[in-house]
Amino acid sequence: MAALTVPDLEQALKALGLGVPIPKFTPADVINQPLDILRSYLADILCSLVECDHTAAFNSTKLSNDALHGDFTIVLPQLCPGSKPKELAPVLVKKFPGGHPLFAPPWEDGIHLRLCVHIDVLPRLFLPLIQKRGTTFGFDSFVGVQEPSSPESTPRRLLVESSSPNIASEFQGKHLRSTIYGAFTSNIYEKHGWEVTKLNYLGDWGKDIALLGVGWEKFGSEEFFEQDPVAHLLEVYRKIHDLFLPESQASRAARDEAKKKGEDDQEVTAEIESKGIYAERNDFFKRMEDGDETAVAICKRIRQVLVDDYTNFYARLGINFDDYSGESLVSHETMDEFENLLREKGLCQEIGGAWVVDIKTHGLNLEAPKIRDRTGSRTYFLRYLAAVVERSRKYNFDKMIFVAADTNGHFPKLFKVLELLDMAELVDKLQHVPLSDMSQMARKLGSGYHPHMILDQYDKEALESLIANPEKAKVIGTSDNAASMLGISGLLVQETSSKRMSEHNFSISGMTSYKPGSGSDVQYWYSRLRAILDAHPKDIKVSQEEYATLNEEDHLILLLNLGQFPGAVQAALKTLEPLHITTYLHNLIPLLTDFLDDDEEKEETEGQPQGDSDDLEQTATEDTPEETPEEKEEEVISPAQIVLFQAVRQVLDNAMGLLGLTPIPKPEQERVDSPVVE
Repeated sequence: MAALTVPDLEQALKALGLGVPIPKFTPADVINQPLDILRSYLADILCSLVECDHTAAFNSTKLSNDALHGDFTIVLPQLCPGSKPKELAPVLVKKFPGGHPLFAPPWEDGIHLRLCVHIDVLPRLFLPLIQKRGTTFGFDSFVGVQEPSSPESTPRRLLVESSSPNIASEFQGKHLRSTIYGAFTSNIYEKHGWEVTKLNYLGDWGKDIALLGVGWEKFGSEEFFEQDPVAHLLEVYRKIHDLFLPESQASRAARDEAKKKGEDDQEVTAEIESKGIYAERNDFFKRMEDGDETAVAICKRIRQVLVDDYTNFYARLGINFDDYSGESLVSHETMDEFENLLREKGLCQEIGGAWVVDIKTHGLNLEAPKIRDRTGSRTYFLRYLAAVVERSRKYNFDKMIFVAADTNGHFPKLFKVLELLDMAELVDKLQHVPLSDMSQMARKLGSGYHPHMILDQYDKEALESLIANPEKAKVIGTSDNAASMLGISGLLVQETSSKRMSEHNFSISGMTSYKPGSGSDVQYWYSRLRAILDAHPKDIKVSQEEYATLNEEDHLILLLNLGQFPGAVQAALKTLEPLHITTYLHNLIPLLTDFLDDDEEKEETEGQPQGDSDDLEQTATEDTPEETPEEKEEEVISPAQIVLFQAVRQVLDNAMGLLGLTPIPKPEQERVDSPVVE
């Protein structure tokens, strides 16, 4: 799509009878925020009527939350701090220019002034703007470039780390949320011009993998592995975990009891962990660290199988990763480099046989991160520290975002240690986007579930929901692909409909229902809208007179809603909360619903004869020829209405794309002899 420039915009505004250039206000972004155009002209009027700060004038103008309060609201205390609204309001009302091309005269409402926009202006302003911006509407692609003032500037580089499951254990709710929120973060930054690399830092090393390695040596079967490698690894995991659980619980209980008594918990747990599965696990891990060929080969084999499986799982979600990194891929040289650097700077001390970084002395009141455990093995923290530095060297990024739950202060510790290593410049490029690790997924699915089983249940529920709603199925179809896409849409919308730090409310039936605001509901109304647009030419030229047919209050409300989309995007970019986008869709869909339902009702009544009931049947059959659906639509839907619907579809496409929702393809026309779903 062609880029929109200020001269383009001013030419369009001049045709609407507005003065140019556009009044300039520092907070305004008239190219990317259509409502800022209206706010700029309104603020300019206010500045001409009363002595006030220009920025305060702009910020005092807001879109009204309720149509009963007009289209725009002026907050008088914000416009003129310290003034008396009761005295200021009548002055502004009296002085407000009559016959303004954009605004009707305002009225007083307490500390506010309310006013409406002339209905005939918005279609001529907003619809061509949305059409010209197309897939870029709502996004400022210059945000992510090195030099926004230069068209030749290169994009800035962003790394997004998300999902990052431990491949030796079950895929948890926090990993699912991290996957979805990480994809959203990548999408919204890409839309704003950044060059994004998506990383998945797998937990593919350490004592969890060592425990699975012990399990493989005890319970592994080449025959079962060949038949279904992932299922067999899960079975091995469950068996070794069941054996290990009593020892793990005993160690934890002994540690807690020692802490209560003020005793050294390291000594108490050392005896428990020196025998049984604990000892076997620690021995296997030492073999891994020492490069034992058999142990390392087992780990590599497990990793490859599970990476392939996870890749397929993510693909079903419509998500891909550019780099499947992991603990096992961090170089020993980098770990040695930073361990030595920590020691040289005197930042390490030995506590209970383990080597830790003393961060409390340097102002961070968290438990000291270990770099070597009491067995002498390198820790997860040391590997992660080295991994972050290796990424910096490899990608030379401008920013890296970690989308992850963090209950033990891992990221504050990481940033602090990097700072202590005189790497403050790198720390400034790092951002942790936290998630709640509280999830109902495990409770509802039980233990031992495979990631694909989650999506299989969505597919099943979505198909059953289609069968139970035949009217919806007529629009969406009942193919396996449609059901799968519907299920994924339900999952993505529900997962992004709450704040990141809220509890993970996992409900498959809720995700696949057609309740307002659900993913299924969004897909259904998108398909309804597409069916109407597919019946009409795409390239429709609309005259100024035809735009004037969009003169009802409902048209104005819908257009103002479309104008709010860029604001929702900016809020989502600032907070990295996709809730802003799902909330926007939740507000947009009912407005679209009203239009499509109204059109359907008109089609049903169009051409119906009026008169006595006794004469209806004869009149209908003799005087009124039956119309085709296409003829009915042509009578009901004007060219301007089609352009309005095209704008709605474009905004839906842009919003759904941020959330990772792919519109369900139009169902193929069923043959006469096609089987019917009962």
